Amino acid sequence: MTTEDKGQSGYYQTIARAFLERRGGPFFLSPKDQSTIAAWEAKRIPVRVVLEGIGRTFDGLRTRRRGTKGVSLSFCERQVDASFAQHKDRTAGRVKAAEPRTGKKDRARREVEKGLRALPPEDKELAPLLQAALDALAAVKPDEAALERLDAEVEDILWARATAAEKEAAAAEVRKKFRGRRPEGLDDLVRRKVVKASRDGRRIPHVSLFYY
Repeated sequence: MTTEDKGQSGYYQTIARAFLERRGGPFFLSPKDQSTIAAWEAKRIPVRVVLEGIGRTFDGLRTRRRGTKGVSLSFCERQVDASFAQHKDRTAGRVKAAEPRTGKKDRARREVEKGLRALPPEDKELAPLLQAALDALAAVKPDEAALERLDAEVEDILWARATAAEKEAAAAEVRKKFRGRRPEGLDDLVRRKVVKASRDGRRIPHVSLFYY
């Protein structure tokens, strides 16, 4: 970390150190990365919860054999939010947490079943992933990490099938939003936009409980 980083809080330093160890170079945080940490601190997300989310993000990248160069902290936000939601469920007490988690599981199962039935022939490649998600959701306590991995695999397929024109159109939208500037993490923003449009157009449901 830089001299400037060393003047930051212990919260900041712990997260920055863990993130840079997982990502590798460049060994400094961008202004956007710093803002992301500040936002987590403002939300009072515990350090260990943030580290859990960062760890899940990089484990997922490794599982999918994707590189970590250029990954920003904002790319970890989904997993950090998921870890924080689970943390709040745990601390709310087992009895109080049981009902909403069951509700989430039932809603997810209904959406995945509906999505699987409606899959057109050109999307049959996604069927095994949705079926695996249904199998996981049938458990009394679904493996949420496994569901996250399945969701990521669905995203990988949707991204791989996107055309160059779709990717360029999404990039143009992002650049327009940022008034022609190339924002930090442009590739991540474009990927998310393309995948979301593909999910919405094909009505492919999320399988992670985080979305229910």
